[in-house]
Amino acid sequence: MVDGEPPGLSRDLQQTRLEATIRAADGLTGFIERPIRRLSGSPRFNPLPHAGTISVFLLGVVIVSGLYITLFFSFGYAASYDAVASMEGHAIQRIVRAVHRYSSAALVLTTVVHGWRIFTSQRFTSPRRRWRWATGVASLSLVWLAGVTGYWLVWDRRAAALSEVSAQLFGNFGPARGFVVRNLLGLSPGSGSGILLALWFVHLGLTAVIGWFMIRHLRRSRQPWLPPAHWIMLMGGALLAVSVVIPLGMLGPARPDQLVTDMPLDPFVLFLLPPLLSSARWLTMAVTVTGVALAVVLPWLVRRSDPATVVIDEHACTGCEICVHDCPYEALTMGQSSDEHAHIAVLDASQCVSCGICLGSCAFDAIELPGWTSSAQDVAGRDVKVICSRHEHSLPAQPDELAVWVNCAGMFAPNAVRGFTERGATSVELIGCAPSDCRYGIGNTLASERLAGERVPHPPRRYARDVSTSWVSPNEVARRSSSADDDDEDTTPNRSQLTAPGLLVLLSLLVVVAATRTPFRTESEVAAIRVVVDHLSGAEVVELGISSPEIDAVALIVDGQRRDTQSIGGADDHSIGFTDWAISPGPHRIDVRLVDSSGDRQALFSEDVVLDARERLIITATDVPPDPSREDGRRVFNSRSAGCAVCHSVHEGRDGVGPSLYGLADRAGSTVPGLSTEQYVRQSILLPDQHIVDGWPSGQMLPIYRERLTEEDLNALITYLETLTAETG
Repeated sequence: MVDGEPPGLSRDLQQTRLEATIRAADGLTGFIERPIRRLSGSPRFNPLPHAGTISVFLLGVVIVSGLYITLFFSFGYAASYDAVASMEGHAIQRIVRAVHRYSSAALVLTTVVHGWRIFTSQRFTSPRRRWRWATGVASLSLVWLAGVTGYWLVWDRRAAALSEVSAQLFGNFGPARGFVVRNLLGLSPGSGSGILLALWFVHLGLTAVIGWFMIRHLRRSRQPWLPPAHWIMLMGGALLAVSVVIPLGMLGPARPDQLVTDMPLDPFVLFLLPPLLSSARWLTMAVTVTGVALAVVLPWLVRRSDPATVVIDEHACTGCEICVHDCPYEALTMGQSSDEHAHIAVLDASQCVSCGICLGSCAFDAIELPGWTSSAQDVAGRDVKVICSRHEHSLPAQPDELAVWVNCAGMFAPNAVRGFTERGATSVELIGCAPSDCRYGIGNTLASERLAGERVPHPPRRYARDVSTSWVSPNEVARRSSSADDDDEDTTPNRSQLTAPGLLVLLSLLVVVAATRTPFRTESEVAAIRVVVDHLSGAEVVELGISSPEIDAVALIVDGQRRDTQSIGGADDHSIGFTDWAISPGPHRIDVRLVDSSGDRQALFSEDVVLDARERLIITATDVPPDPSREDGRRVFNSRSAGCAVCHSVHEGRDGVGPSLYGLADRAGSTVPGLSTEQYVRQSILLPDQHIVDGWPSGQMLPIYRERLTEEDLNALITYLETLTAETG
């Protein structure tokens, strides 16, 4: 900006449809946000511009509270549910769990609000800010996925619904069939510790990736990562208060024999459950994936030519470094001039977003922005309005006013006040965004500090009173009031000033909490039949008692009427999958036939049953497990899930946390009268305190293996331990 002369912008007045749409969305957003700004009492206490930094704070709360909860969590279908129920019975753990849930929901909301405000203010359109937008959308998607896996870990009715959706979506894909049948249907004879542990690692990994995306999103920016202290205090206090007063409670445990027809639905995380549980699940998935992909690449779809970057006149630059400190995106650094005799500002064009803030920093006219020209318009007797371009379509035109547009309020050079005044302007007013709502993060703050004489450069003392400022939202320019006294972000608010924003934060959080209890109900007057097949061709099926060839399909006959025949997938002579049928509640004669590749049928189930509403009849066709081998047992003994080898040695004289198992088979049959070797070993694993070996304390071994080991693994382990004689070693 040239000293003494008002600048003007050579602008293309032709707006694209997208720009018009964004402008309309910005106007609608302003209308919706207006009551919130009124309740805040001051632009400085409006929480909406701080949505992004509040999201970072909430992410920290989620991580810390999640790590605390993990200390008391157990892995397994029943074990995880019981662990969470135990947390609900403990005062501190109950509060922390509620803080974790509510902060997670609030995190989704604040991230959406932040993204929407970035969109409506067109802060994503700059070619050099595309990756910031893409990483922001990716972070939001991962926050949603992390929330889904968090709900899944409890293994209650919500987890049952998530498992049902996953089974319906992926149960027919070859590689996923076995995983779905053996883990997600809840019919595995094991404890489920493996699948819950895997879910926990996914949950933890997603959180780590979110943190990485957050760093990528905020890197090379001088904008604050955390909100001002009063917002941390208000949000943290509101979270704690709501968590104490409104605990989460527990839903019923997941039951594979019950249809999930009603539950509280968290719309911030589980909004996709209703359509995914319907017949439109694949359409829902396609729309969701397409929508997220389009949101990520949106800046490239509306690709514009790179805006002109600033130009530095190395002969005019004094090397004062003010522009380097003021640039919000670290596009300026100090380096050598072309003749290497001067230390001057150097531009990294790949980081410049053409905000022009550095023009307002330079008192020596050493920086120019192509496209901005000096204008000799007559300002005598007119009010000069220097306006941030974001407010362009909201300022009513007045015949006695001259509008001067700048990319950002921070672009206004304070020394220009003298030029306007000396040319006869009756007043000079700088109109920029509300506190913390600058398109470039800090432009309004820098301009305010410069004009107040708190930051260099500032206007000459003689002309300092000739300029006023208005920091307002774009759609409230007409209602602005000049130079609000409390618009300084660095001013510590007093208690009375925090009352209105505190109530606003508490009210918002109460709305979030109430929303997480949104009732969800599907058709309840229905029952179901599910047939699960896990069969290796030629093996003996448990229910049939005879060997069976490969199973290609399952046929259902209800009350003597053939309902349907559904195919069962598989590969390499292994039939694995499941089929579902809806049926009316009441008494029925149910016949299920297994159909092989030749069309022959074998009766799997034939009984009279009475089905209640929301009840699911489960019929399985699984193979008789083979007898466990010694090597299978050795594998279980040395596995991390069992952990036997951590405490017990099988070598003579090498006691550990527990006694050596060397020669166990020689003495086990006579240790406890009435118990055989197999019975004694089984009791020692499942009920370790029933008999204590002399010289060892009670309580040393926890009774956790009934949940941790499947029946097959337990039998294999016993088989292995029965071979540990003095002769075998």
